[in-house]
Amino acid sequence: MRLVKLGLVAVAFLGAVGAVTAYLLYRDIGGVGATAFHPDSEETMEFVVSRGTPPKKIARALQDKGIVEDGEKFFRYMHYVAKKSSALQAGEYVLSPSMTGDDIIEELSSGRVREIKFTVREGLRKEEIADAIAGSGLASKKAMLTAMNDPALARAFGVPETGAGGQKAVPGGIEGYLFPDTYQFPRGTKPAAILNKMRARLDDVITDKMKARMKELDWTLHQVLTLAAIVEKETGQPQERPHISSVFHNRLKKKMKLQTDPTVIYGIKDYDGNIRKRDLLTPHPYNTYTIKGLPPGPIASPGKEAIEAALWPTDDDDLFFVSRNDGTHIFCPTLDCHNAAVQKWQIEFFRNKRKG
Repeated sequence: MRLVKLGLVAVAFLGAVGAVTAYLLYRDIGGVGATAFHPDSEETMEFVVSRGTPPKKIARALQDKGIVEDGEKFFRYMHYVAKKSSALQAGEYVLSPSMTGDDIIEELSSGRVREIKFTVREGLRKEEIADAIAGSGLASKKAMLTAMNDPALARAFGVPETGAGGQKAVPGGIEGYLFPDTYQFPRGTKPAAILNKMRARLDDVITDKMKARMKELDWTLHQVLTLAAIVEKETGQPQERPHISSVFHNRLKKKMKLQTDPTVIYGIKDYDGNIRKRDLLTPHPYNTYTIKGLPPGPIASPGKEAIEAALWPTDDDDLFFVSRNDGTHIFCPTLDCHNAAVQKWQIEFFRNKRKG
């Protein structure tokens, strides 16, 4: 009986010690969950938790970044009071010193992955798209161009071996198959995965109605993208796209050379903004002043509206267009009309501009 009493006394003593310890622990760190290091701070910062990082190390890193005041107290609160130290997950987070301890724990338990966003505008070339991706910090330009120029990827994208105009090859590879849009990916995404998503976006944009129209025209997707890219580069005003397209459709029907400057520019290395007569006369696979029909492939990535314009041109007889130097064009069905427009809107316009 004496031993039983002693045992009960010992249990009672240990219970009292435990209660005191718990009280002291809570008094020391209990407020961590409800308070913020700097409640009024508007600063946010990226905080990365690598897989396998111990909770105590995470707490120290939070202190080093200035997100919590005392990493040791934060760990003890998280482990002993909140009992969530085992719930923390690897990920990329955006945290702030204005967040309470409980808010930080909840965020770090979400396994959230911060995604990086970039935008590809209509009419960009591969190199410019690689620049946009590199500018986001998602991948280097070199890595993107290496992936873009992989022949295996071009085959996977459905780029034909024969050019849109019947040429033996498509030197540009996947040029034109990377649909212009806004994208976001987690850090560390491989270049090929980025490009595959952009190619898949193109498939999303091509509707059954578009496919039916291609069949009606007896055109392949590659031919449509090739013309759409020219329309995209030639058009300053969106409403002119179908009319610009009609000029090229009419020229193709009459077996006239397309004679469009953007295709010449595509083949000029280190283009400085000026097209010279020798550029027009210098043969290269995409120079539509020297080749007949469509160039081998797209010279840029066309948007949905340009693709639609390539498929549904206006119904007219125009064969020429001349810039008014304000983004719009004069359209002409005859060479005489065209020469008069060139005289007025190019020769006289720039002559008067120099005088002014």
